[in-house]
Amino acid sequence: MSKSWAEWAEAPPCDAGVDAFVRENQADLLTFFRDRGAQPQDAADLAQESWNRLMRYRSDQSPALLRSLLFTIAHNVLKNHWRWNALHQLEQPTDFAEFDVASEAPAVERQWQARRCLESLEAAVARLPDKCRTVFLLSRIEGLSNAQIAQRCGISVKMVEKHLAKAILQCRAQVGNIDP
Repeated sequence: MSKSWAEWAEAPPCDAGVDAFVRENQADLLTFFRDRGAQPQDAADLAQESWNRLMRYRSDQSPALLRSLLFTIAHNVLKNHWRWNALHQLEQPTDFAEFDVASEAPAVERQWQARRCLESLEAAVARLPDKCRTVFLLSRIEGLSNAQIAQRCGISVKMVEKHLAKAILQCRAQVGNIDP
């Protein structure tokens, strides 16, 4: 069973074996952290945390296993460090003004083309005969079914279909096919 912190505090302050072990492994431990991307100051903090955790097992392990245990602890400390940094960065506010993000709005040229196409279509619809225009607008703008249009206009469904076909053909002839 490992000693409590109170027992460690009562232990002699300078254990020659622990001192030597720390001196032998400190440089390797710092290199371990720096080689895995930790900044020098972070590496020193991570090494200190690793030493603190190792001290819990000092009396339970043979000296031969302590180095292996130290680097296992260091690996876990480093994983916790990266996990914490990733979480911390997610919580940081981000200034999106510095990013060049493509707009979902159409480019100015595409907007101009769409406006001209719409104006041409409006002119073509305006040139349709009255009954044909009314049927076309009820179908395309108000979304009525052919039966509803027939009832509203007092004509047969077949006549509605003919007016729609005529309107579509005339609009295509004057404007062309419009790709969405």
